[in-house]
Amino acid sequence: MYPEVRSRSPIYLGKLILHQVKHQLMLRISCWILTGLFPISLLIFSCNGQAQSPSTTEPEPVSETKIPKYYELSDAVRCAFLDQDGIMWFGTNNEGLYRLEDSVFTQYTVEDGLCSNYISCIEADDRGDLWFGTDAGLCRYNGQTFTPVPIPWDGNEDLWGPGMNANLVLCLLNDQKGLLWLGTWGNGVHRFDPRRETDTGTYEFSSYLQDQGSLYEDSLHRNVIQSMLEDREGNIWLTSMSHGGVSRYDGKTFTQFTMEDGLSDDMVFSCLEDHEGNIWLGMLGNRAGTLQKYDGRSFTEFREVDGLCSRNIINMFEDRTGKLWLGSGRGELCIYNPNAAGELKFSAFTNADGKTFNKIRFITEDASGNIWFGGNYGQLYHYDGHTLNDFTQKGS
Repeated sequence: MYPEVRSRSPIYLGKLILHQVKHQLMLRISCWILTGLFPISLLIFSCNGQAQSPSTTEPEPVSETKIPKYYELSDAVRCAFLDQDGIMWFGTNNEGLYRLEDSVFTQYTVEDGLCSNYISCIEADDRGDLWFGTDAGLCRYNGQTFTPVPIPWDGNEDLWGPGMNANLVLCLLNDQKGLLWLGTWGNGVHRFDPRRETDTGTYEFSSYLQDQGSLYEDSLHRNVIQSMLEDREGNIWLTSMSHGGVSRYDGKTFTQFTMEDGLSDDMVFSCLEDHEGNIWLGMLGNRAGTLQKYDGRSFTEFREVDGLCSRNIINMFEDRTGKLWLGSGRGELCIYNPNAAGELKFSAFTNADGKTFNKIRFITEDASGNIWFGGNYGQLYHYDGHTLNDFTQKGS
């Protein structure tokens, strides 16, 4: 094909390097083209998403070669989001943000104004603005510019200790009232109205659940809110990874569920409401934690002896057929089919060669109902129900 290549910095196309390309460059490339996290042998790639002005200057040929990057455990596609225009967005650990529109991947990094190259979650508000959770607070995108939005915290770095970051936003939720909720790494949950921005570009936050979960040696709580959902009745469910169990907010009060109430573990990683209104909870799995279903009255457990692929469930997704997809940081990508005959309702997802998929951090659908999933080692896959397409780059 003949790609239009637009870039501020070098883009590696197979063994060819192009520097400061500012005009439409017509190339026939028969090799597999790789850049960033995603192959573009059939794609047009833009690092800044903006068209460049025409130029008559020909790029100077170079002979340098580059072996495609090999992604390690810490290189992850962390999250994905389908916006109101049918555009897919992917957040990564180290390479910022990717937008997929009309079969074109466009990358955004801090060089393009992105607030951080670490994107942990994505949500849209009622106006269509996108909000990104980062390791430095929130980032708002109005379709043209990225704006950092600080979140509440005590301002004392010394209180947080190794591995803790009060500014790290782990999950985002836009509720039925148009309010945004954000769960943090040790700073509980905050809520604000994105429509009520002050003249200084700040927002008024309400903060909750700071005092749940384990106490540290300094007698302080640092509640990690890993996931959240809003059920069909408007209740907000929040899961804690710091031994806080699950909390449900009905608009007035919080109700906490602990192991004494039937939870198999008080470190809850993921949550989901299915089409029947059941609440599913995925555990960290360090203890005897299991996959659990709450029907409004009691908890039902699903264990490995029942066919569950792993008791560590870090994300869940229900597809249009009612199947649950279960991603794990330690086990295989698993599918639960409640309508399967017999007892074999759980099965590992495999490709045509029988390969299974591990360390899957997100699962979602696009506007056509195709499944996307990805995770550590730069994994990104697209499944249309018949064919699995691998968008993962691996060097040699």
